[in-house]
Amino acid sequence: MPTIIERARRYVAKCPPAISGQGGHNAAFHVAAVLVHDFALGDADAMMLLQEWNQCCQPPWSERELRHKIKSAGSATHQQPRGHLLGPGGRGHPRTVAQSAPRRVILDPAATAERFLKGFRCAEPELVEASPIRIEGEARYDGAVIVGALYQPQEQINFVTEFVTAANLDGQIKARPKGRGVTLERDALVARFQHGGTDSSEAGAWLRMNPVDGRGIADANVSAFRFALLESDTLPPELQLPLFARLPLPLAAILSSGGRSYHAWVRVDARDDADYRRMVSGLLELVGKFGVDGKNKNPSRLSRLPGASRVIGALGDGVQRLLYLNPQPEQRRILE
Repeated sequence: MPTIIERARRYVAKCPPAISGQGGHNAAFHVAAVLVHDFALGDADAMMLLQEWNQCCQPPWSERELRHKIKSAGSATHQQPRGHLLGPGGRGHPRTVAQSAPRRVILDPAATAERFLKGFRCAEPELVEASPIRIEGEARYDGAVIVGALYQPQEQINFVTEFVTAANLDGQIKARPKGRGVTLERDALVARFQHGGTDSSEAGAWLRMNPVDGRGIADANVSAFRFALLESDTLPPELQLPLFARLPLPLAAILSSGGRSYHAWVRVDARDDADYRRMVSGLLELVGKFGVDGKNKNPSRLSRLPGASRVIGALGDGVQRLLYLNPQPEQRRILE
């Protein structure tokens, strides 16, 4: 009886190669999904078989692109349970590979974004130029700019610089915020960031988007349910900015994480925790097809703090830059 790897190899050998301009993104994502989800292979085995299939693609995908496909397929929502091509108990399927039932193709978030954008692209300077609040001067003072523009006097704002690190499945080190951070009234925090620049650490820094009551940082401590966060670790960075620029949403801020993603703040102005979760759940469901993280539903969510700089997980200079700022956004596209 053939091994699971051999069965998976025979299956993907029957899959057509990806050809540029002919749905190549979907073809590659389909094969990655077959390997990591349908046959439940680990990343290393899936990568080996995906590289074999890749030899017939025109042009072949880079190793980095293949790893991205595997990661995207592993985090996507699928119609069938994981390992369903293995058969009952994972001991093998009673039918031959050639007789396997047809399956619905799962769309790659990048391909979905490409269809939505229809070739539109933009870069950071274009967002800065479109910003209603002028973003000028050194980036390390961006923290003072965003706090001064988006919060009211007397509101308590929390930020965090402490962190812990852990290795992802692919071996990359990722930093996560730790502790209660620092909570200050708006004007005191603006003065702090104006005097010495935005606080930072090797992991950069994080800002709690919604004000708190000064007694804690949990969801129960949120005092104004103002912003929701859009971010993606699966959509390529070169598609994230144009997507945010074209989504007809009331975006109050767009910023660089200093790594491989951008963060967009949607103004929701919910009445309370329940209203916030209802509104944000609907929003995230709407944009989930683009690979936007669906877990950012709680009001005490942290985003990256503009003006900080990171070393861990940095892309380029690692600066977390403020790119767009609009305290009273309308539900429309930023760029046409």
